[in-house]
Amino acid sequence: MMSRKCALLCLLLICGTLCVLLLCDNYCPEELRFSRESGFYEEPFELELSAPFGEKIYYTLDGSVPDENAFLYTTPIFIDDATSQPNVHSMRTDTSPIFLSESSEYRLPDYPVDKCTIVRAASQNADGNFGEVKTESYFVGYDEKAGYQDMNVISIVTAPENLFDYDTGIYVLGRKYDSILDEDGKPLWENANSYNHGFEWERPVDIQIFNTNRDVLLKQSCGVRIQGGGSRTYLPKSLNLYARENYSRATRFYVDLFGTEYMADTVTLSIGGQDAFTKFRDMLVSTLSKDRAFCTMNFVPYTMFLDGEYWGVYWLTERYNNTYLDYYYGVDADNIIMVKNNKLTREREEDWAVYGSMLNYLQNTDFTKAENYESLGYTIDLQSYIDYYATEIYIGSCVDWPGTNEAFWRARKLTKNTGRGVNYEDGRWRWMLFDVNSGSLRERVVEEDVLAITMERSPAFRNLCQSAAFKKQFVLTSMDFANETFSVQNTEQVIEDWLALMREPMEVHLRRFYGEEGLYRFDEEVADIRAFIKRRRPYAAQHLKENFGLEGCLAPVEIEMPDMAAGQITLNTITPTFDEQGKWKGEYFTDYPVTISAAANEGYRFAGWEISAGQEKETIAETSLELEIPVNGLHVKAVFEREGSGK
Repeated sequence: MMSRKCALLCLLLICGTLCVLLLCDNYCPEELRFSRESGFYEEPFELELSAPFGEKIYYTLDGSVPDENAFLYTTPIFIDDATSQPNVHSMRTDTSPIFLSESSEYRLPDYPVDKCTIVRAASQNADGNFGEVKTESYFVGYDEKAGYQDMNVISIVTAPENLFDYDTGIYVLGRKYDSILDEDGKPLWENANSYNHGFEWERPVDIQIFNTNRDVLLKQSCGVRIQGGGSRTYLPKSLNLYARENYSRATRFYVDLFGTEYMADTVTLSIGGQDAFTKFRDMLVSTLSKDRAFCTMNFVPYTMFLDGEYWGVYWLTERYNNTYLDYYYGVDADNIIMVKNNKLTREREEDWAVYGSMLNYLQNTDFTKAENYESLGYTIDLQSYIDYYATEIYIGSCVDWPGTNEAFWRARKLTKNTGRGVNYEDGRWRWMLFDVNSGSLRERVVEEDVLAITMERSPAFRNLCQSAAFKKQFVLTSMDFANETFSVQNTEQVIEDWLALMREPMEVHLRRFYGEEGLYRFDEEVADIRAFIKRRRPYAAQHLKENFGLEGCLAPVEIEMPDMAAGQITLNTITPTFDEQGKWKGEYFTDYPVTISAAANEGYRFAGWEISAGQEKETIAETSLELEIPVNGLHVKAVFEREGSGK
């Protein structure tokens, strides 16, 4: 029998062995380890790196890939607020031709921009082979810094040459821009490296995404390209991020970035295009028209750090592609034809024939014939088309639209409706809203007859406008937009919410790229948007009257709903937003009747309409009505009663 002393000795040996195993796990792990994860920290700390036994660790702090020329890890790395470090990429002037112009609005920062510490490390085994590179980003002391409240943060880390190499860097003007000049001896912006497209100009990056609570949402290797058209020469630039197997063995960004549970394969970090001083116009129009019959994007605000340096404010948005349509519309990704800027997004010869057939049909069919107009709905979702064109026209898009910045899609093969809601695989074309930042929502175009311009530029739209039925539907929808969607009441709330969130972050952004002068431009642009919204409605209405030959006049339409909890009211294509007294007022042309309907909420029943038209008053019990509008206006009161009330 084992003595008590032997038993105690065995127990000590077992405990000692376990301690050694735990120490080995900590100091000799099976793979490279960081003692701290990417994140936001209040206080400085020492970062410890550990690797399998016998392996060396090399690391970098500038985004470059570690090799034998990098720092050899021997002692912990002190991580502090890196803001005091010298500005590096922020001081470049080879990122935009605007720097070279005498009237350049860009300013190099004369202060240390905010920074984070980026650590990239890899271990080297005895054979000299390097393992997988690990990348982390550390933000220290950001709790009190201005411009980050309620903002998501993304850190993008890549080898500097991927962005800034003279020949192959995607973010700079480059050698071709400097070498090939026009007949006046001036460079052409389309020769810039940043203007190149395609997979050849995609570069590997590591991203770390933090939500507003500073939790890590995503850490992933992916690809990056410059995004946009003319804005490719701006600073900063919009970026597309691509999830691919060759970067991280993941073909999606498997995190809910937009609050819709959509797991995207591609996302865009948008600088706002030509709306550089507010970055608001795209977001505003998409938000206001979210319930319309065309595609819109979600906009999530982000602050970006590029290789550790503050790089401005962006909107993270979905990117229109087959994956987007598959998720949001339930159409198989392989069964989609999508056209953007008159080009197929996926080249298939038979799809060109389908696209060409649709264009020919819209441009050359006589839609003044009732039977032709009735059949139009088999080719396009007519409300989608009208909603989209009425939106673009109302907001004043006339710089690079129509013709460019236009996209639409359909299912290639038709499937039967299963009865589970809208069948988007019905083979009808539907429209997609994007890039309304060029000329829209600016006071200088508030009086512009964009309806006439669109009829001139678009043969299909001009042909459809010959149809009396199309005119009616277009006029009613346009006035719905004027009275509700883009009303001062609706837009002002969105503007105020946006200002509360974005003013401070945008002040930091504008100071970084435009100096103190940029702050004044911000307020000017916000005032410009407000002035357009305030003044646009009468001009838009007059253009409808003149171009469509309307003979009637605008007359007030008032709706009253004393108990707003009782149900829902629909007027034409809108759900009116009632004021605190349960009243709504708009204007419509007397040429066309309006359609109004009511639906009771649970616990209520619809009792009828009390209608006042001029001197005449009547009560109608039907839930849906088509009402003519007298010259002196129309007043409608929706009456609901509680079920079981006996009234």
